[in-house]
Amino acid sequence: MFSRLTQILIAIILGLCVALWVQFQIISSKKAENAAQAQIINEQAKSIESLEKYERINRLLTLEISQLESEIRGKSDEAINSISDSEKSADAHNASTPRSIVDFLRK
Repeated sequence: MFSRLTQILIAIILGLCVALWVQFQIISSKKAENAAQAQIINEQAKSIESLEKYERINRLLTLEISQLESEIRGKSDEAINSISDSEKSADAHNASTPRSIVDFLRK
């Protein structure tokens, strides 16, 4: 029917067609994998942006809290320093609370 050379050529062509089909399948699966990874990368980029936003807010709040703490500490130091030596040396059991301390505590 077919000569030996024709049979060999047909076998080679069929083999190449199978190899081509396998390569096409591999490329298709890689494209799907790439699409999935691109989706994950986009989601992670959004998460990073969100975390950076929260980090900026956290930094500002921390700075504000630190400044408020410094102000309060300064006011308490002023109140403590305004106590006279006679008030400091008085017997605490019978002495009245210094006015500066009462004013500070009311604030």
